Amino acid sequence: MPLAGAVADPRTHALALAAAALAAACFIGMDSTAKLLGERYGTTQVTFLRFAMGALYAVPLWLWRRTPLPARPQWRWHLLRSGLLMVALLTWFYALKQLPLVQAVGVGYTAPLFIALLAMWVLRERPSRWIWAALAVGALGVGVALWPELSATDAPGSEARLWGMAAAGVSAITYAGVVVVARHQAQHDALWTILLVQNLLPVLVLAVPMAWLWQPMLASDIPILLLMGALATGGLLCITWAFSHIEASRAAPVEYTGLVWAALLGFAVFGEVPTVWSLSSAALITLGCLLLVRR
Repeated sequence: MPLAGAVADPRTHALALAAAALAAACFIGMDSTAKLLGERYGTTQVTFLRFAMGALYAVPLWLWRRTPLPARPQWRWHLLRSGLLMVALLTWFYALKQLPLVQAVGVGYTAPLFIALLAMWVLRERPSRWIWAALAVGALGVGVALWPELSATDAPGSEARLWGMAAAGVSAITYAGVVVVARHQAQHDALWTILLVQNLLPVLVLAVPMAWLWQPMLASDIPILLLMGALATGGLLCITWAFSHIEASRAAPVEYTGLVWAALLGFAVFGEVPTVWSLSSAALITLGCLLLVRR
């Protein structure tokens, strides 16, 4: 399997870009299923179900591939990554309950900006002018998203939307931590092992509060649950395959097609009509992230 950064032939390059685009669609589809479930169940239960459904697919895949379990020194990294991912999804699903889909996705796309900041702080990377420009444009995009709510705090639902955007920001920060830790793990453990552990550990942790928070579920929600797990697993496999065949910087622009899916699914499923503010914010944040490619 070619490594990321290797020169791919045109056909492989096109397939990798298609895989990245499919991954973006899968992840936005998964967000839509979580938003649907969030209308009937609590955020903790939706997060628990997301990991449980992920495990439903991860366990058979691991049994099929039989990749080695993590060595003892690597378990602390898996615990850290699983903890960060759990916080990222808890805050993300809360944000999805409070915000239109395209607005939540736009704010969530600040994650690459936080990854750049973490790399500067943790890895002592020397920032270029492109990184500073990306951070500035991304910050402007967040400001555009916040402005309508800050200027109309008395409007119905404004406070809830502000909390939703704050939660989306926390999710982006913690997800950036997930990515930084994942770069370390990828050198030691196979994808199938990571997929197994990152789903099972949060299920075990969240099973404790769910003993008190569980709400009875409708049988009609079972197909949505199965779809959620399939989309989450499929998205991860697609983006991993894409990144193993072309450079991540080449696939990054394609990932932002997720904004198109967010707008379409937000309108088709939830009847949401994106505002000029939310679209402008998403465009600025995306531009800021794309500037990181220049670094």
